[in-house]
This record gives sequence, structure tokens and C-alpha cells, in this order.
Amino acid sequence: MSRPVTAPSSAGRDRSPVLPRVIGESPPDVNLVQLVSLERHQLHKIRVGVPAVSAWPTGSPGIASSRVVRRLAVGLLAVLAVLAVPVPAQADGWSVTLSAPKARPGDTVRVTGANWPAGRLVQLVTCGELALGGSSSCDMRGALATAVKPDGTFSVVLTVGEPPRPCPCVVHAAAVGTGESGHVDTPLDVSGHPVGPVPTPARTLAKLDVVEARLTGGGSVSAWFGGPQHRTLVYTVRNAGSQTLSGAPLTVRVGNGADAVPTPQTGELRPGETRTYEVAVTIPFAAFGAYPVTAELGGLGQAKAVHQAYPWGLVLLNVIGLALIGFGVLRLVRRRRARAAGPSLAADGPMLLPAVVRVPDLGAYLVFDDAPGAGRMRRLAGGQLAPDEVRRLLEREQRQPAAVVDLDALDAYLTTRERG
Repeated sequence: MSRPVTAPSSAGRDRSPVLPRVIGESPPDVNLVQLVSLERHQLHKIRVGVPAVSAWPTGSPGIASSRVVRRLAVGLLAVLAVLAVPVPAQADGWSVTLSAPKARPGDTVRVTGANWPAGRLVQLVTCGELALGGSSSCDMRGALATAVKPDGTFSVVLTVGEPPRPCPCVVHAAAVGTGESGHVDTPLDVSGHPVGPVPTPARTLAKLDVVEARLTGGGSVSAWFGGPQHRTLVYTVRNAGSQTLSGAPLTVRVGNGADAVPTPQTGELRPGETRTYEVAVTIPFAAFGAYPVTAELGGLGQAKAVHQAYPWGLVLLNVIGLALIGFGVLRLVRRRRARAAGPSLAADGPMLLPAVVRVPDLGAYLVFDDAPGAGRMRRLAGGQLAPDEVRRLLEREQRQPAAVVDLDALDAYLTTRERG
């Protein structure tokens, strides 16, 4: 049974059982509690109306209802205090931590990520206005990219930049390229940078459709031998959303590298407008197989064009070189076998003479017509011994079978020639 409460009087207010105020002496309007969430680049503001609750006695039957109101108000404030803490946006459990929560422009902080898809490329950049405005609120000059390790982690040193928009600032980590998209924004207090109000984002999300992504350009002779190949990426997109994309960065990468090639300014892309961008790309030296060229516009409109690089001329040269090496080895083996076996002559057959025979008694050489360089040797000999004369001497009946040349007949012939 509740004890009745008497109204306070001017004379004895200090002795009256008075309940304290729960909220205070604020007027019975609403208190504004803003809750900022960075999930998916969307800013949510929750206005929670909490009427001023007063526990002064009003002549009610008891204080049971006042206690209930007081407990509800305290519980509501506790919940709001917990929810008011800003939490960085995460995608599928991806997380990013900074080595320091506060830094000045030009300082370096180590950015560590965990639970990211292995092999994905992650772009890191300092952004203002909670990165709600996209790349236009980020310091893209200081952006860098790194690859995720097989265990889903990465660690890189980032130089804090000066975003073109005021703080609150974040380190924006986004997965780029093909595959699952997502990002994580981690708050960073940039000392000395202007601080402004958080903008209200548009309710409609930007949408970009890829109309075409292809590579143009003819081949060259050097490409057949693994030389660099110059191509042009034709990238056509259409703004299928209801908001204008202004100054969105065009990012083009060749292969699986993290470095982006220089791209032109994109300008404004109005809703429903279609625009084509042409970017010169270079396929590196000794590229072999399918070489991808990826493109995206401000994280939207991701596309990929594949270049087939097969230096068949270089392959043909390698095959010819291997064939020549094999032929040389085979010839060397045959020569060694021939030297080891020696001349194989029949015992009762005719004596085979080599193409050039040296006659020590004469101090001269006999050269046959089929000998290599026979004509040159005859010219050097001055025609002293004609081929017919040598053939006639060799065809005479041998009186000395053991001799290779009938030396007596040759001596008689030479003596007769000298006398004549």
C-alpha cells in the first residue's frame, strides 16, 4: 500500500518527502540524440523524443506510476548512450584498425586489416565528411593500394592526407577490382584540419551500368617476340541512377598489379547520360597468356577486358634453337664414334685413298677432284700436275702392291717431263 504524498508548502518544503526530477527543468519538448552510422556510406539520424518527466507530486493516488516512468526514462537514456557511440562500417566481418587514433596531415599511421578476402586489392585513402561524398571528399593524391595476404590480413603504412572536405575524417578502405565489393571506414582525428557539419546523403544510391569495355589496337612485329604491346581501352558507361556523378576517379589497372595507369578527368556524368573514356594501356614485356585490364569509375561500373598475349615468334625461335643444339650434339656424337671405329676396309678389296694424299718422298700432295678445296690447291700448285696425269699414274699396274703410289713410275714421268 503506497503512502500518500502531501504537496510542499512554502514553510516546510525542506521537510516534505519530495521526489527528484529525472530529466531536469527543461521544457516539455524533445531532446535530440543524433546517431551516426557509417554503414554503406549512409548517414542515419535518429531523433528520439524524450519528454521532460517531472516527479513533483500532483495529487495522484501514489508514487508507483512515477517510479515506473523514472525507470523507463533511465533505461532509455542508457540505451541511447550505448547507441550514440559511432561504429565503423564493416562488410561481412571485415575490420580495419589504426595504429593511432589521431594524427596530423603528413604523419604516417599503420593500417591493419583482418578477415578480408585473400588476394583482393584494397585501396586506402583519407576522407572527410565521413566519406559520404565518395571520392570527391577524399585525398586521392595520397591514396594507395595493397593486396590482401592469403590469411585475409594486410598491413600498410598510410600517409595522412588533407581531404578536400572538412572533418569528421575517416580512413576509407575499399575492395577494388572484380569480386565482392565492400568497404570499411575507420574514424581518424586529423589535427589542424577544418571541422564541419556532416552532410545529409542522398537517399538514392548511385548506379552505373557498363555499356562496353574492350581493347583496340593492332599488333606489331615486336609483339611476336614478347615486346611491349600498346593498346587502347574503350570504356563506355551509363549513369542509370538519379544523381549526378561529379569528378569520380577513373581507375584502370593492367594485369594483377596494384599500380593504376594515368587516366583522364571524368567530369560530370548526369543521370541517363552515356559517356565513353579511352585510356592508353601498355601490356608489359614478355607477357604470356590472358592479361586482364580492369576499369571502374568511382568504385562503380567495374569491368574487365582480357588481352591474349602469345609471342609465337619467340616460341618459334626457341624451338629452332633447341633443334640446332640437338643437331650439333648428334653430329658430335657421330664424329666421336667414327674416330673410335676407324676406317673399315675389306681385306681383299681395293685400297681406298683419301681425297688428299701426301707423298713424303716427293715432298708433295696428291689432290683428287672430289677433295674439298681441290680447285684452290691446283691453282696454288701452278698446274704442275694435271688431274689426268695423276689418274693415269694411279691406274698403272702396281709392281709394288704394298705401296699406295707407284713411285718408280712417278719418278720416270717427272724425269721425262723435265728433259722434254
